[in-house]
Amino acid sequence: MKLLSYLNHVPDKPAETYIERKLANLHSALDEHPEDKVHLMHQILVYMFAKDPDEIIRYAFELLEVDEEMDYTDEIYFAMARAYTDKNDINQAIECYRKIIAIDPTSEEVIYELGALYEKQKDIDAALSVYDYLDNEAIDGGKEEMYRYKGSLYYNRKEFSKALDCYRAAYELSAENSDGWIIESLGETYWQMKNYKESTIRFKKALEINPQSSNAHYGIGLCYQYTDDPYRALHHYSEAIKIKPDFTEAYNNIAFITINEEGDLKKGIEILNKALENNTNKESLTLIYQNLSRVYHRTYQYDLAEHYKKEFIKSVGLEGLFPEYNDNGENDGDDEI
Repeated sequence: MKLLSYLNHVPDKPAETYIERKLANLHSALDEHPEDKVHLMHQILVYMFAKDPDEIIRYAFELLEVDEEMDYTDEIYFAMARAYTDKNDINQAIECYRKIIAIDPTSEEVIYELGALYEKQKDIDAALSVYDYLDNEAIDGGKEEMYRYKGSLYYNRKEFSKALDCYRAAYELSAENSDGWIIESLGETYWQMKNYKESTIRFKKALEINPQSSNAHYGIGLCYQYTDDPYRALHHYSEAIKIKPDFTEAYNNIAFITINEEGDLKKGIEILNKALENNTNKESLTLIYQNLSRVYHRTYQYDLAEHYKKEFIKSVGLEGLFPEYNDNGENDGDDEI
């Protein structure tokens, strides 16, 4: 970027008018110094980020036409890509991001944003392909990041064997093998593959690194619960709640054990209601409603059972239909009572 020493200083305060004052200063400089048109237009484009997307795109095209030396081509397309994204014109945004990568395949920010766009479109294969660009020696830690992102995509697509390979590779590349997130991801993947022994090992390792990891305690609890050791599971679910008081899934699984292992329906209902009070997650709320309906039915409290059945129906967007429950869904570790 060319240093333009004649530009006047624009005071930071008041902050709410800084951008408009900065733009006015740049436009004034553009009128007085047409010889620096490209450089000044570039700076104007930089400060237009809060403007209407169509205005940004129009100005970006104007700058493309005058930037004969292509000094700012990648930055122009970047501004356009974000503006098209704001307009929800995803195909045009992708085209702009692709043009930037053609110019500079080491642009991390572009790689991440383009990958996220493909994920938003549910085009996971395209996202996986984009994250391959991170495998470049010019990107510090890029190869590790590639394996992290691809591992998460494979995990979410339930291709757990491929996810495991990616997480293992990321773990080997991580500094001193001490990244708790990767280790927990390995634990979660092993659990999904029903390898509870390896899963427990990883979650315990994660706890060594971060004793305040509620997720690691929860993961160990799941492993114990699914290997018929409910009381050790209770301990770790309780520890998870101490760290994260709104950990709805942990409350739910404590209720499951309390009702089905101890036969204490009253206490189980209390725990589910506690989960309801602390819940901050809509998907977890759905499961709580379903389980409250079932346990109230088992205790012959049919009005409450019907109430929570209706709440369940509303939470999944089926108001007024009230179909029979379908118990054939996938088990994700949050037990249905």
